[in-house]
Amino acid sequence: MSLARSAGSAITAAALIGTALTTVLSQPATADSITANQGRSTVAQYQGVWNSPPTTLTGGGTVDAPLMGNGDVGVAVGGGIGNQTFYLGKNDFFSLSSHAIKPLGRIVLSVPGMNSASYHVVQDIAHAQVKGTYTLGGATLSTTSWVSATENLFVTSMTLSGGSAQSASFTVQNGSGAAPTVSSSGGVLNADVAADGSSGAPLARIASKVIGGSPSVSGNKINVSLQPGTTYTFAASTLSSIDTGSYQANATSMVSGLQQADVNNLSTSHQNWWSDFWSQSYVQIPDKAVEKSWYGSLYLLGCVSRSGKYAPGLWGNWITGNMNWNGDYHTNYNYQAPFYAALTTNHIPLMDPYDQPVLDWTARGQQLAQQNGFQGVLYPVGLSPKGTSADTNLHNQKSNAANVASDMVMRFEQTRDTAYAAKVYPFLKQVGLFWQNYLTKDSSGTYTITNDAPQEDNAYPQTNSILSLGLVHLLMQGLSDMSTALGQDAGTRATWNDINAHLAPLPTMTQNGQTVFRETSTGNGWVNDGNDIDIQAVYPSGQVGLDSNATLLQTARNTVGQLTAAWHGGNAPATFYAAAARTGYDPATIMSNLHTEAAGNSYPNMAIHHSGGGIENINVTTSGLDEMLLQSFQNDVKVFADWPANTSGKFGDLMAAGNFLISSGKTDTAVQYVRAVSQKGGNLVVTNPWPGSAVQVYRNGSDAGTVSGTKLTLGTSAGETVTLAPPGTSYATVQTELAQPLGSGTGTGGTSSSFSSGSEPGDPAPAWIDTVDTAGGNDVGVVGINSDSAGPQTGPRTGETSRTGGSSLMYAGSASGSSPHAYLKVYDLSGSPLAIGTSKTLGYWIYPQSNASTPWVPAGSTESECVAVDLVFTDNSTLRDSGAVDQNGNLAHPAHQCGHLTLDTWNHVTVNLATKSAGKQIARILVGYDHPGGSGGYRGYIDDLTVN
Repeated sequence: MSLARSAGSAITAAALIGTALTTVLSQPATADSITANQGRSTVAQYQGVWNSPPTTLTGGGTVDAPLMGNGDVGVAVGGGIGNQTFYLGKNDFFSLSSHAIKPLGRIVLSVPGMNSASYHVVQDIAHAQVKGTYTLGGATLSTTSWVSATENLFVTSMTLSGGSAQSASFTVQNGSGAAPTVSSSGGVLNADVAADGSSGAPLARIASKVIGGSPSVSGNKINVSLQPGTTYTFAASTLSSIDTGSYQANATSMVSGLQQADVNNLSTSHQNWWSDFWSQSYVQIPDKAVEKSWYGSLYLLGCVSRSGKYAPGLWGNWITGNMNWNGDYHTNYNYQAPFYAALTTNHIPLMDPYDQPVLDWTARGQQLAQQNGFQGVLYPVGLSPKGTSADTNLHNQKSNAANVASDMVMRFEQTRDTAYAAKVYPFLKQVGLFWQNYLTKDSSGTYTITNDAPQEDNAYPQTNSILSLGLVHLLMQGLSDMSTALGQDAGTRATWNDINAHLAPLPTMTQNGQTVFRETSTGNGWVNDGNDIDIQAVYPSGQVGLDSNATLLQTARNTVGQLTAAWHGGNAPATFYAAAARTGYDPATIMSNLHTEAAGNSYPNMAIHHSGGGIENINVTTSGLDEMLLQSFQNDVKVFADWPANTSGKFGDLMAAGNFLISSGKTDTAVQYVRAVSQKGGNLVVTNPWPGSAVQVYRNGSDAGTVSGTKLTLGTSAGETVTLAPPGTSYATVQTELAQPLGSGTGTGGTSSSFSSGSEPGDPAPAWIDTVDTAGGNDVGVVGINSDSAGPQTGPRTGETSRTGGSSLMYAGSASGSSPHAYLKVYDLSGSPLAIGTSKTLGYWIYPQSNASTPWVPAGSTESECVAVDLVFTDNSTLRDSGAVDQNGNLAHPAHQCGHLTLDTWNHVTVNLATKSAGKQIARILVGYDHPGGSGGYRGYIDDLTVN
């Protein structure tokens, strides 16, 4: 554990659009349609929002800026539109002299005439775009920026509406903000930069141009006049000397022939890649802040890592200056942690870059071991690419090689991929060789670890570090399993198994009257300093779980409970939450602390930040939540393994050990189904989610009878889908439950007597996002208010405007024509229709926006008032046409709310439903806009919606 304790040939444009670089940035395989639909619709709810420029940009750590990336090139956005800076980083831009990662360049967009403009920026993670809206007087400049998922191309498009022409410029700088060496030809500005000074390798070229208008190049600047109503596109390619020896010519060729049609095609490829990315898995839980953090963390992982590219360092590819701890690959947890997130989320290809820097260091690791009198390999704390290091200090630790081996072992156990095993097995054998010879074996046959510091620079003696004990267990099990799968080293396998079976027990002590784990048996004892070394034998090492003996499991739970500083400590969160879930620690406490991480320790870009590391925190919510929902490391699948009581949840295609994709749903106290897609074949072992009951089995949709027992073992073949359900459950019912979002007719939305939602964690979640009710009102003459959506929108928003809590329901659209209207369905109560009876009242708060609170509504417009909550009853009649009125006597129809709501404040609306709809039942809850003759944008929020 380190950070908190240290000081401080030419490619044509046509080829680019085709296949030039797509083999480098490969797309993941597409998941099944149910998971794909759920994943894409859920992530669409979440975005980062800024109403003022970010302030934490060049301090050498995690930035609070809008972020983009393609697994190689990363871009962070700072500053207002008058002088906006795009910071360019690249995973391979490590100095060959200092071995520290260096910033590659900056692009400064300057529109001086908009210098005092308002600032509204959205990080759209579903589409991997950053969108800006800047308004000054009657002029609005809208921008959309993205880093192509399939090419090393950064794009920013700009459209000016209203006002007069504006002068704009793009200035290309080196990583420190100085002028680089430049040349230009044919409208392309070439900027050559170096990692060290003016010529120190590696080298890179940023080749850029503006499409649209009549741009001109002067020095390191492209100037263009922005005319209202015209779209201009800035495109910049970035290639390094690591990519190719022809990086300069290739970078220039990538943009020289680029036209807007080419950019549009690239945008389609970009959107398709991210759509496939979000199709791999999903989670849906009541706590929407935690749910948002799960998706936001995956977005960041997709931005920083990609097959065929260099691995990201401590801070990802958002390199804005001289980064703390050289931005390298720290081997005592920091480098490993973000990649753990790919395991359960079914994003295994994102782990591909991890191995190469580790494998490249093997020869030096052998030399370092020999120099210290050992066999095998010995690794230092700091690695960098191609067998280099910025920090060769061992810090009295022997655990680093075993620590970096953990990702490799866990990946194999998860996937059972023998081709992958063959790749990493030689390195792992070298790590094993070190421990085979370093461990001491006493007369009882117990193996002991001596002189190995759990934390950096602990003075010897330090015996049986619990960190190393866990990692060596994991390593030996992995070596045994890989050697078996590969049919190699049967003789040595016996040694590995003997070590695994006879390592010294995890050291314990008494703390506050409870038995807990301690860091060593001799040396460090109890340490509660924001680290979680005491519990890392549980995660990532997997030595304690719900199937462990009761005494060991209780000790692990006690340890979690006593590590009070670890929940939000500098170094612990990346692994602590997953460890807590594996022990079965109180899930309500875990969820509450995860909520604090997501809501209180996260920037608007959804990056969780602590005093310790950077992208390691990608693993906080992802693995923390996944281990609550699904556990499999003890070779049996447990769904909702450590889940809060009486709490619903859903997940799809999370990956379990043995290469099974698992989906399940839970309504309050009952698991509805378990679906397992066997990608590799072999036995599927499931802890019975319905204890004491027989279980209905379907194989590829066909009835396969029932099974019973505490643990269910079913043989599978590769590609087979096995579905489990309570007895008597039809396959059609399971398919319906799989396809429903959380809270849509499954008992977690409305009840038979009341409904309440403030869009907060634990409230019913919308069944639909941005979905027109074609049967309940349809839409005519309404399109999207901005580039967020082509059509009208209704969906939850967190961190924007809310009456209570941190979330509300946003509505938006733009109207035109003679009779514009849009009725969007939100909540589905059809599974348990809500009976009006003789006394029910609809109540809600609405905040219609004007131009004063959002630039998307034109100045002077009151269209946002023409909105109301609407109901569709089971007989297909509607509230709006019932004749019901609100507390002020205004018809509940949205067209009759025009002129009766106050803009930019919360208005309370109540409707006595029983006066016109007594005896009816509510099937759906809608949000409707309706204004004959209305024109222009409308937007606002709805909160605290009730029917009771």
